[in-house]
Amino acid sequence: MIEKFAVIHKDWLLRGWDNMPYAAVNWRNGDFRELSKEAFDILISCDGKTDFSSWAFLPRQRNVLNKLIEEGIASNCAFGEELEVIQEYNFAPNPVIRGLLWSVTGHCNLKCRHCFMEAPSGKYGEISFEETKKLIEKFADANVPEVALTGGEPFMNKNLGAIAEILTENKIGLAEIFSNATLITEDILKKIENAGHRPYFKISFDGCNNHDFMRGVSGCEKKTIEGIKLLKSHNYPVTIISSLDRITWDDLLETYELLKSLEVDGWWLAPPVEIGEWKNQEKSFTTDDMLEVSQKLLKIWLADGKPFDLKLWRFGLFGKNEMEDEEKSRRESLYMNPDSWNCSGTHTRPYLMPDGTLIPCGGYTGTEIQKEFPNVFDSSLVEAWSDLSIRNICDLKKSDVIADNPSCNDCEFFNECGSGCRVVALGETGNLMSKDPVACMLFRGGYIKRFREMAQSEISIAEGDLKWKKDMQG
Repeated sequence: MIEKFAVIHKDWLLRGWDNMPYAAVNWRNGDFRELSKEAFDILISCDGKTDFSSWAFLPRQRNVLNKLIEEGIASNCAFGEELEVIQEYNFAPNPVIRGLLWSVTGHCNLKCRHCFMEAPSGKYGEISFEETKKLIEKFADANVPEVALTGGEPFMNKNLGAIAEILTENKIGLAEIFSNATLITEDILKKIENAGHRPYFKISFDGCNNHDFMRGVSGCEKKTIEGIKLLKSHNYPVTIISSLDRITWDDLLETYELLKSLEVDGWWLAPPVEIGEWKNQEKSFTTDDMLEVSQKLLKIWLADGKPFDLKLWRFGLFGKNEMEDEEKSRRESLYMNPDSWNCSGTHTRPYLMPDGTLIPCGGYTGTEIQKEFPNVFDSSLVEAWSDLSIRNICDLKKSDVIADNPSCNDCEFFNECGSGCRVVALGETGNLMSKDPVACMLFRGGYIKRFREMAQSEISIAEGDLKWKKDMQG
């Protein structure tokens, strides 16, 4: 029988955590596979020295190997080909972390009226480069497979290029960068690219003619647009995140046309969250306003052929390649039950503040309970992510929230609402475990129903037009 050797593909790592002992992660593209014990044992044997043609392996096990090779996790090789040490199995004695949103600086070059980080004051500072290197080592110890960078403004950190390199050395992916785009240059993009990363950019832009006012700095609208153009010239995927209020209302159609011309990949719109600087601002934008804006934008977007992905606050996410049945399937996949995690995001993707405080998500910044959370510089990320103050929130299930809100159990909207968001509940009521009053208002007040009825009608019209055009073309 011909000898058969295999090795784990260079982009894949074998990892484990105390609640998920066997996994394979692709540090470059974020692919994450929880493994059966059998598949794990096969990958452990993909060391370039184990002969899979020997009597020690059953046909079933060879079939598992062949599937792993087909999926690109392993590959055939000559005898003696070696793995990098960092690819070998590493177990971290903490709950699984799928990704980490990391604020690499608390400083910003803008003065946004709705900044949740209070970055205009530099309240949370920025750690030194030496501390940053030690921090990334702690990420590796906890088996963090990827990070997303935010701030403040992450490009205010002058070591960003070096950070990208150190992440590569530790085979930690750079999945996303949240930025205002005003400081992005050819030079820094080249450094990120040379480190082997192709992050998805999420760019804050509050719309034509109003961006300067919302961001508190004259001329930043032009710079942000230039930054978006630069990113698209490098073929980076870009989603625009816009804060909606009465100030940005009047120029939304102009903003829409601009983003379409820039060929962005997505546009997310929502009112600012009631935390940080926004708590001190005068508001006049209502839920009825948000419903009206969302309905208008969806109609235009559908009639225009879905030029980009469109996320309209809590009303829905609409993909440019999705048809009606796919959107329905997506919503159904999000249906919740009492055994669902309260928040699937915070369960595996925490937020690290510039000063090293680990919190469930950015929404807890500046809240009364922020001071209860651990700091990774006081111990390690392994210990911080295992701390009860974090676990008591990140491991919450819907059943825990129902216990404090029994009326939710009988609510016809629970499967979709799930008692809502804990951050919103805390901010609106002062009680982490209360019902999310915004979610209640949207569902029980009929806003979601009204939007979906409109959306259903408009999607049907748009798809009818598309079918008619295809029929006419033969």
